Amino acid sequence: MIKKKKKLTDTLKTKTETLSMPNLSEDLINALDERFPEQSADLKWTEKEIWYKSGQRSVIKFLLTTMEEQKEDVFRR
Repeated sequence: MIKKKKKLTDTLKTKTETLSMPNLSEDLINALDERFPEQSADLKWTEKEIWYKSGQRSVIKFLLTTMEEQKEDVFRR
């Protein structure tokens, strides 16, 4: 069974309204991606730290996905 890639969404989206994002700076997103890298949880971390770091990374994933969508949209025009 092939899994379909799940589209990341922000918590402000509703079923009837899509909120737009301003054009994102690739330099900024890359810097944030380096500062908050994808990583496995460390056994030393508390449960709160795991959730906190997971939340940080989910924002980076959202921004990376949004930036890629913006790039694709520019090429479609």
